[in-house]
Amino acid sequence: MMKIGRNDPCPCGSGKKYKNCCLRKETMSIPDRIREAVRERGYNEDIGDVLSSMYRYMERKQWWGACHATCAALYVCLTEIGYTPDLCIGEVLGQGLYFDHSWISLDDKMIDLAISMTLLGGAPASGVIVFGKDIKTGLPPILDYGVPGRGIEDQAKFVMELPFNQYMDSFPDEKDGLWGVVREVLGTDINIPSLREKYKDTKRVLVRHE
Repeated sequence: MMKIGRNDPCPCGSGKKYKNCCLRKETMSIPDRIREAVRERGYNEDIGDVLSSMYRYMERKQWWGACHATCAALYVCLTEIGYTPDLCIGEVLGQGLYFDHSWISLDDKMIDLAISMTLLGGAPASGVIVFGKDIKTGLPPILDYGVPGRGIEDQAKFVMELPFNQYMDSFPDEKDGLWGVVREVLGTDINIPSLREKYKDTKRVLVRHE
């Protein structure tokens, strides 16, 4: 394999020199890479703050395979700072395997933190996806989202059909369930009864591309 020089064009196709693009990113922490990706996509830093804070929480709690919980909390956080995300659920295909998964869509672009912390001892199925691109490669996901596979299975069906507030309330890791995660990620006090009323009719969107 040919070695990439520091002053060569970055192989990710950004148009920047390698030393100013992917080489620099290789030394950055994942939360910092998330912030960088948000800026590169032209979005406000408040999204980067929320996503990086959510990732740090996931890492600290070792949230392997917690895609449904991550996305529920993230959906509330992004909505509370003024955005209109979709809370998505569906099947994903990677390396010939189908698995049920949740992710966030914002402006029809995918955000997926949990894909980097799977049930296989935290082994990543992919790098973190921010606005449709892997933060490690700068390329679209190597996985196919919303594929028509076997149909979502029992656990994902349960999550999808459970009333949103009940799911948020019953999460065991925090005193206030996933509302406690929202409080920590936003870094501010929250009115849980008010949020419960606001989000009581929230539904997960089943994504299935034919």
